[in-house]
Amino acid sequence: MDGSQSNRLLKDLHSNLLAGFRLATGRRISKDDFVYNLDQGLWLLVLVICLEFVSSYLGADKPASFYSYGLNYLGAIYLFDLTLLLLISRLAGADMADAGRLLIVYLATSPPLIASIYLIQLSDQTSGDSWLMAWFFWLLPFTWQSYILIRMLYLLLETRFGKALRLATFYLAISFSSLWFLPYSELWYEDDPDTGENPYAELYKLSVEDLFYDQQGLLDNVIEPLAPQRPGVTDLYLLAFGGYGLEKVFLNEVTYVSDLFDEQFDTRERSLVLVNNQATVAQYPMANRHNLSTALRAIGERMDRDEDVLFLFMTSHGGKDHRFSLNFGPVPLDDLTPIQVRQALDEADVRWRVIVISSCYSGGFIDALKDPQTMVITAAAPDRKSFGCGAESEFTDFGTAYFKHALSQQSNFIQAFDLAATWVAEKEKREKRQASDPRRFVGEAMGDKIAAFTERIRGGSVLSQQSGMTTDCETTSNRQSCHP
Repeated sequence: MDGSQSNRLLKDLHSNLLAGFRLATGRRISKDDFVYNLDQGLWLLVLVICLEFVSSYLGADKPASFYSYGLNYLGAIYLFDLTLLLLISRLAGADMADAGRLLIVYLATSPPLIASIYLIQLSDQTSGDSWLMAWFFWLLPFTWQSYILIRMLYLLLETRFGKALRLATFYLAISFSSLWFLPYSELWYEDDPDTGENPYAELYKLSVEDLFYDQQGLLDNVIEPLAPQRPGVTDLYLLAFGGYGLEKVFLNEVTYVSDLFDEQFDTRERSLVLVNNQATVAQYPMANRHNLSTALRAIGERMDRDEDVLFLFMTSHGGKDHRFSLNFGPVPLDDLTPIQVRQALDEADVRWRVIVISSCYSGGFIDALKDPQTMVITAAAPDRKSFGCGAESEFTDFGTAYFKHALSQQSNFIQAFDLAATWVAEKEKREKRQASDPRRFVGEAMGDKIAAFTERIRGGSVLSQQSGMTTDCETTSNRQSCHP
């Protein structure tokens, strides 16, 4: 390509981007203001992909590492959207030439849409607005894209408004649904700086076969000493479950909570730890689905199901698909879903449940776990990350807030959440992070149960105003909504 051709290509690209911006922003525009050729289609596509790379990187927490599987998602979503655009162009009566023009105009109007989505993500990270405001701002790009599609169809095909509106609505509905059936992956993920060393090298020397054969003996060793329930006493049984074996922070949390509850909540000889960590393979059973079910059944057999309470603490990483990460390096483990946790609890016939889940996106567990005799606490909203994990971390932020700070001041599990949520919100605001927005659900029968247990732990003192709670409540760090 010689200099004159390059200059022409850049001039045409400038013309298309300017025309695309004018169309997207409601300015007067003619279809002749666009340049339609194969070179422009290719270069516009390259530009749009580059903008996706840049906006994804700018929106990721730093330091960030490139994740190659994100390319699969990016390619799939653009292939899906462009194919869908060809479909609606055919439904609008376009021939091959018109369909090609629609693709070029669509790509030319994409940069302002990509920029708007990035700005919304940026404002969402710093504002911590309500879910209503969040949905309002996220609907703006879809509404804007609908307007753009209507103008495109009218400009290039002279499609009547009613038909253009129906086609645009159809396009956006199908495109939006792809968020559920196309496996989502970010292009960039937060990562720790590379020190040049592999801190998990020893983990990969473990014998997977020996680990699995050892599990039954380890389970017997921790289950056999479990004390039975005491008639007339509301006993608390603790199961602490650390899922991610490549970072010591989760081992730190489950062992700290076990010691804390033995001392402060009378769970000595009634507490179990399941954790994935190379330092404890001879001491604790692994945190996997089978061991979780086995441990819950053992607790269920020993407790008075009408009287006693289970405190289940789960800590690990979590995904946007609301899976709780179980990772032990060379050991193949399946992540836990909310439904699997609920099934394990139901099969063990554990009725009174306090469940604390500390992971990113853990709010997605609430709907599956809630019932009148259950309290669920999560470190984050269904669509938010929580913070503080990492190879160098001693404790997660929510673990610090709830177990180290809140429960040292307030032994009522409900009131302790309110203290912890406030502590987390203030810390994240200081650090200018997106609000994790911890959540809680309290079943209609659980408020009185927790109040009675706390009264026993405090030696019979009057507890709190929470003792009269008789509604189902879901609370965030900023608000509370109760449903009779």
